[in-house]
Amino acid sequence: MTSIVALDLETTGLDPQTDAILEIGARRFDGNRVEDEFSTLINPGRHIPEFISGLTGISDEMVRQAPSIRDVLEGLVAFIGDSPILGHNIQFDLSFFKKYKLFELNERLDTYELAAVLLPSANRYNLGSLVQALGVALPATHRALDDARATHGVYQRLLAQAKELPPDLLAEIVRHSEPIEWAGSWAFQQALQARSHEGIKAKRVRSETAAGLSEPDAAEKRKGPPIQVPKEPLPIDAEEAASVLEHGGPFSRYLKVTNTARNR
Repeated sequence: MTSIVALDLETTGLDPQTDAILEIGARRFDGNRVEDEFSTLINPGRHIPEFISGLTGISDEMVRQAPSIRDVLEGLVAFIGDSPILGHNIQFDLSFFKKYKLFELNERLDTYELAAVLLPSANRYNLGSLVQALGVALPATHRALDDARATHGVYQRLLAQAKELPPDLLAEIVRHSEPIEWAGSWAFQQALQARSHEGIKAKRVRSETAAGLSEPDAAEKRKGPPIQVPKEPLPIDAEEAASVLEHGGPFSRYLKVTNTARNR
């Protein structure tokens, strides 16, 4: 198995060019086993907007004696190394390290991207909603280490669901993800690799077929409940909308891919 680092940042805003990091939280893990954690407040060298303080609970007074970002980068780099980096909308977090040219070669994993594929009928895809939907015991609190822990929990639940997909479907997802830069591909590769080494489940399926369960019946058995159209429209979640529209988020990446395709 490969150690993965779940990373989360709290920042003064959404623009990596003009905003600054307030807090870094990271958890290195191998499956369910937690190997180590990293957590520190950061002095951004500026006033923290009241909205951000209200959201995170981090005040100017709390970061007054905290180190600057440059003082902690060496320790963070040593902690992460060349491990795959996991996050919820991880492009946003990593965009704050571009100016330092860090983590450019690390594999990226995104629970937002995974949930969009594995939970197509979910009402919302923000971290707090996924924690509740998947029954993860660790809360999302808008504090960096708490959210890194919650992201780890969400990832483990989503990876378990990916491993339940048919091998041919996993192979198709992996094949289509190879030519594109997609932060969900690595997890599906791991799921496919795990399925390719399975023997117990294959034997169980064969025994069911031998007992008289036909292929259509088996397919019918695997079907879930039909997708229901909500009777009343759900209100827009401001946090989730911001994560979709922010720089480096899913919407901006969609526009980039669309424009690239049009220019070919």
